Amino acid sequence: MLESSFRNLVAPGRFPDQLLAQLRRFTTSLIEQGYAGETVRLKLQLLTNFGQWLRRNDLAVTNLDKRVVEAFFKRKHRVHRGDLRTLQQFLDHLRGQNVVPARNLACDRSLLANILNRYETYLRTERGLVAVTIRGYLPFVHKFLLERFRGKPFLLKAVKASDISDFVLRHSHSMGIKTAQLMTTALRSFFRFLFQKGELQADLAASVPTVADWRLSTVPKFLTAEEIERTIKACDRRTATGRRDYHPSSTRPSWSSRRGSGRSPARGHQLESRRNPHSGQGIASRPDAHS
Repeated sequence: MLESSFRNLVAPGRFPDQLLAQLRRFTTSLIEQGYAGETVRLKLQLLTNFGQWLRRNDLAVTNLDKRVVEAFFKRKHRVHRGDLRTLQQFLDHLRGQNVVPARNLACDRSLLANILNRYETYLRTERGLVAVTIRGYLPFVHKFLLERFRGKPFLLKAVKASDISDFVLRHSHSMGIKTAQLMTTALRSFFRFLFQKGELQADLAASVPTVADWRLSTVPKFLTAEEIERTIKACDRRTATGRRDYHPSSTRPSWSSRRGSGRSPARGHQLESRRNPHSGQGIASRPDAHS
């Protein structure tokens, strides 16, 4: 489906070959990152409109920078939530492909920019992380530092374990589990970097809380045939509530076959008999019907 959407939105001849190739690579990277098909399609649709605007203004893909993106949005009639993020992602993708110059954080001589620049270099050269992973880590680290040192001297040695746990607890509630786990992974990586480079006297990576994602911690999406059988038998048919619960649950044989587990012919016959009280067999045909 995505391939057909790509062909329909980004038909050959509508864009320069270089832009067409980068759009295809960017689409592939979105899929590899786990974006839903509809989300990828919407991002691609925005980038198609952006590419047409570039062509009308005689701008090549190599001319892209933050100012070009801002100019596009000024002329766009309707801006949807996430549009700016999409173009920023595409611009970062082009930087990673060396199509446009990389951001030069060194021009910002602040201590914050310096440590972020060093951390980015560490991830790329010493840890060997790919650009997509680095782009996932940096926003969380940047946000932590901004909140911790807002209106205060930028002293990394002043960071305490409670600062880290407070930050994680403050933000994790508004995130999905996977995003929260990415945040804690990024923070652990950053504090290991600070410890290795002598910026901290203690390794605060261990102070980053763990985001729980226990197996079976949520309502199961299906029940096996054995689980359905145990559920049915658990109904106390000596009470009105038990008899009420027993009959609806025992007339849903499709539950046991959701994962292709199937039913034996005897089990299927018993269930059909329950549904047809005139068959002459009824519920009493079950061995445990009067137990």
